[in-house]
Amino acid sequence: MRTLSPHSTALLCLLAAAACVGVPSDKPPSGSLPGTTDDRATLNQQFLEMFARAYYPGRSGQIMLVPEPGNFLLEPNDPFYQFMHGSPWDYDVEIPLILHGQGHIRQGVFDAPVTHRDIAPTVASLLDVPTPATMSGTPLSASLANAEEPPRIVFVAVLDGARRDFFDRFVADLPTLNWLKNEGAWYSQARIDYLPSLTSVGHASIATGAEPRVHGVVANTMYDRRFARPSGPFPDLSPASLYALTIADLWNLNTQGDAVIIGQGTTARATIPMAGHGGCLVSAQSTIMAMFDGAFGGWVTNDECYRLPSYVANDKVARLWQAGETWLGHEIHDSSTLLRTGRFITYQVDALVSMIEQEQVGKDEVPDLILANFKTLDYIGHRWGPDSDELAEALRDLDRELGRVIGALESAAGDNSFVTIIVSDHGTPGEPEEPEHARYYITDIIEAIHDRFDPTERRVILFYGDPADNQFFVDRSRLENLGFNLESVATYLEALPYIFSAYTEDEVAAVSGR
Repeated sequence: MRTLSPHSTALLCLLAAAACVGVPSDKPPSGSLPGTTDDRATLNQQFLEMFARAYYPGRSGQIMLVPEPGNFLLEPNDPFYQFMHGSPWDYDVEIPLILHGQGHIRQGVFDAPVTHRDIAPTVASLLDVPTPATMSGTPLSASLANAEEPPRIVFVAVLDGARRDFFDRFVADLPTLNWLKNEGAWYSQARIDYLPSLTSVGHASIATGAEPRVHGVVANTMYDRRFARPSGPFPDLSPASLYALTIADLWNLNTQGDAVIIGQGTTARATIPMAGHGGCLVSAQSTIMAMFDGAFGGWVTNDECYRLPSYVANDKVARLWQAGETWLGHEIHDSSTLLRTGRFITYQVDALVSMIEQEQVGKDEVPDLILANFKTLDYIGHRWGPDSDELAEALRDLDRELGRVIGALESAAGDNSFVTIIVSDHGTPGEPEEPEHARYYITDIIEAIHDRFDPTERRVILFYGDPADNQFFVDRSRLENLGFNLESVATYLEALPYIFSAYTEDEVAAVSGR
């Protein structure tokens, strides 16, 4: 049993309602708690272990935060991001998981606890290919039928930002998704078991079957101390920072490039993991990677590792809108605003169906892989929230367009020759119930820390850029020269009414085993 740090002792004082100097006693947990306990010390340990699964030296921050349930952290003055995930609370970590495929998947509801890491080994089992040691997940064997032949196509669709409860709340509006759920295998206890719960970490975990501390993608934005600047996990659309084989890589090597492998999505953090390393992996061949670039207004790729068919590269999103057009009353005036409408899903599926048809997917004995990220729900959830009319309309649009993809797969391979896997990378919180719950801003946290620990030069925090990361980077040498340490900062933060717990890099690293 690990020795309690000073701020962990503060948490126990909260539990005992003791008169601990400087420790607030009016912070009861509220909202939906993960698991079966509402004991703060138990949750504190559980969340520490979740951060430890995603700890990577040099990439992870020095302080990691869990907001109180119902609260979340934002950047100020950003109208596109009014809701933010990244926490361990149920609304962020409970995810849908469906497997469907006649002759390959058993129908039923399965209540075993499963995670993102179980998806890649399940695909490997369907394809009858051995898995590398980095794939620590377990194949979902209970739902796998004993098919004589592998499916001709495996289609993995990540519905970015989709909460599990969407499948109950919007059941009447989702005929395609509910058909897949009712006729396939529904995993009712699928959830994220690492922190932070966000796009880059989720897609890399789905694709590799590895823990984030193994595959190395542990945040949307990191701070590179070599150059004193932030960095995304996939700069220049390069997969070099992904340190584990993906299921696409495994199948690419196994088939010596004969399989059609398509990775498609919006943003590098979602698309690159799905596409894998492509031709930048030793002994592998280039795979198809189509990533939508909002600034460019079309599909792009990294030609060093992947290829992009010309019929996709030449299709620009501007064909879908004209100046002055609206979606649910919101004006569409550029690619960024179109991304936050259900109309973008049609554009994405147009490209995906074209690739299925023109790349001859499912037409020979070598199974093909399609791995796609559908990010529109995430964009809309960030702006208008999970209870908005915009989200409901986008779900209807997504369901309709997924029906088009299923139809294309049926035409390509036949009714009994493909498997569909539906999952999400994370959920999203609802509207805060002020005044008890509210939005808070990372700039306020930065200012508060500097006021307390570095009021003169205000440079002890090196970087705190993406609120969903729920972690920030600290100049430890300067902090120590000022007479403080990371424990001091964590204890201070836990006294804030909207912070449930704060962890130091040292605590997380000790649990991680690195």
